[in-house]
Amino acid sequence: MNQPALHPDETVESGRVRLSRLGLEDVASLPWLEGALRPDWRLDDLRPHVEARRAVLISDAAGLPVGAACYVLDAPEPGSASVPFIAIEPARRFRGLGGEAALALERLLRERRGVRRVFAPVPDGRGLAVYFWLRLGYRPLIAAEAPWPLAGLTAEPRPGIWLLRDGS
Repeated sequence: MNQPALHPDETVESGRVRLSRLGLEDVASLPWLEGALRPDWRLDDLRPHVEARRAVLISDAAGLPVGAACYVLDAPEPGSASVPFIAIEPARRFRGLGGEAALALERLLRERRGVRRVFAPVPDGRGLAVYFWLRLGYRPLIAAEAPWPLAGLTAEPRPGIWLLRDGS
């Protein structure tokens, strides 16, 4: 499963959001992104995901960039995907755009890449992220069923919580 979910220059629309491929030039145009990555990661940690074409730019219905996300295929297990990072520009948060984008990305991964299970690894200290995924129907995994170690944008293991939404 080395192919990205989005083809070059492709845009997928879903409700009030559009998903397109996130490029390095997009990263440079999102000044708030570095703050959204902290304290767990840096912009350099996002770069390999962008270069591997497994990162999406989230835009509103007018085409204005409002967020970014990345995903990892076949992680933490074959046939699954994880979404270690999704963020919406601070001025546009709490309007449902992140939830719509996360569900659109999940749908894209299921339909185009055949993913059965989608995981959301959330590092400790990101309580709002846990609530975000819970509202979308993800369930927290108990320690015995979680695929440790917790994965993120880097291979460095972190304490945190795994959330999961099984395919239907």
